[in-house]
Amino acid sequence: MTDSSATIANRGRPPKGDQPMTPAERKRAQRMRDNRAAMNAIGDEQNAPLRALLAVLGRVEASEPARLAAQRAWAEIGRRYDFVSVTEQSGAEKTPSRNKG
Repeated sequence: MTDSSATIANRGRPPKGDQPMTPAERKRAQRMRDNRAAMNAIGDEQNAPLRALLAVLGRVEASEPARLAAQRAWAEIGRRYDFVSVTEQSGAEKTPSRNKG
């Protein structure tokens, strides 16, 4: 009998670098992807993934533009899941400002 040592390749996708990522590095990369998707969702709510729309909703109290983006995100979620009927797209110029005297 011959003893041939065959190398068995590891299963799964090979690592992108020299070594596999640690769990902390994977989570950091996921957070960066989620933040980037949320930023890209602002203004393009119809094509944004649900996770990004929910992230936009989480920033509703940050500022006035964030509140308007959250309104658009909520309208898009309602349109997708048929619980909000959007008849008119509200514009920023029609929104009353608290700063006007």
